[in-house]
Amino acid sequence: MIKHVQVDTLPETLQKGHWFFMEAKLYYHSEPTIRETIDTYLEHLNAYLSREEPLQDEISVLEIEFIKRFLDMHRTVQTKEQLKAYIFDLHKAISKKQITRNSPVAGEINLIQKKLIHLHNDQLFKDPLKIVINRRWLRRLRKIIKIDLSRGDNNQELGTIDSSNAIASKQTSSLFSPINAPSPSKNSNTFNLKGDLGVLLGGIERFELAITIEGDQGGGKTRFTYQLADAFADIGNRIAIFSLEIGSRSDLITRMKEEYLQAKNQHQIFITDQLPEGYKTISNASKDFDVIIIDSWNKTGLPSQDFDRLRKQHPNTIFIVIFQRTTQKTIRGGTAPLFDAGINIEIIKADDTFRNNYAITTKNRYGITGIKYNIFNKNIMGATEETSESIVENSKVGM
Repeated sequence: MIKHVQVDTLPETLQKGHWFFMEAKLYYHSEPTIRETIDTYLEHLNAYLSREEPLQDEISVLEIEFIKRFLDMHRTVQTKEQLKAYIFDLHKAISKKQITRNSPVAGEINLIQKKLIHLHNDQLFKDPLKIVINRRWLRRLRKIIKIDLSRGDNNQELGTIDSSNAIASKQTSSLFSPINAPSPSKNSNTFNLKGDLGVLLGGIERFELAITIEGDQGGGKTRFTYQLADAFADIGNRIAIFSLEIGSRSDLITRMKEEYLQAKNQHQIFITDQLPEGYKTISNASKDFDVIIIDSWNKTGLPSQDFDRLRKQHPNTIFIVIFQRTTQKTIRGGTAPLFDAGINIEIIKADDTFRNNYAITTKNRYGITGIKYNIFNKNIMGATEETSESIVENSKVGM
């Protein structure tokens, strides 16, 4: 009967229970603890399914609208700018919590987002491209919004996702799981920052996330990291800043604190300019904080290999690291961190006024690349109110 259940529409707890069941069912008769856990899961699943409430009643109008807009792309030609507009609107809705991971259609929304982001970032996508949704996914989305399926669709699907659930055979090694099966923790680690920084980074995932920041001298790398620190603190994270370039008692640090950190968030942000035990100091801090900011990696004296080591050793801690450039415009110590990080951000110094300097995503596994964020104004460059809302009003530079 589980074949007839849309697992990705279940509440998160039942989704986790399902994937535990799929992995552990072979031991049901031999392990009493597993048998008890599975029995409890099935009891809760049956209770949930017995409600027989129509899915439509649990989905917001906005979510229906996004699914309809995606369905409207079916068998149409789309440009990169058209895809970007849809993704911007979706990120905006997520950052404002109009769409949450607890929604019955969170799995479908997340799948749409990932597919369109992947398509937008594809370097081969230079000319307008025809979008075709595969038959099974099309049928499921139409069912969600109660579109009449009698029209059918007998055409061949191209370049699309089949996200149907699969049941592993009993002979499959316990080392493997179906590649189209959602992760046991699906969506539980994915979140957006508020405002325009949420648009810049996209729907990020905490797991092994590292963000590298490089760029022109005097472009505003440190100032940008303080804006990130405030944004992460604003959604409840505890932040540790290793200010190795600028002493923590410097007047400049005080000015940046007053300019970029909201008073309500400052109690969640901590700073030091010391690294007494090198890697061990950072590693120990990673156990106590949600986000670690290092300004800059070159001042740590650590090899670039330790960057990935930190990320792997502390998968639930987010690392935001500034790398200094050489005169040849490459980062000091090697480019390996750029490949290991999930997001690479470059800071561009447009002129000496600082007003036009911006951050641009050159790599982003979670959002679209090429978005420009004005560091002075704290907003997406070229965006309208319909695509992005600024976090705060324009402010003056503190120096």
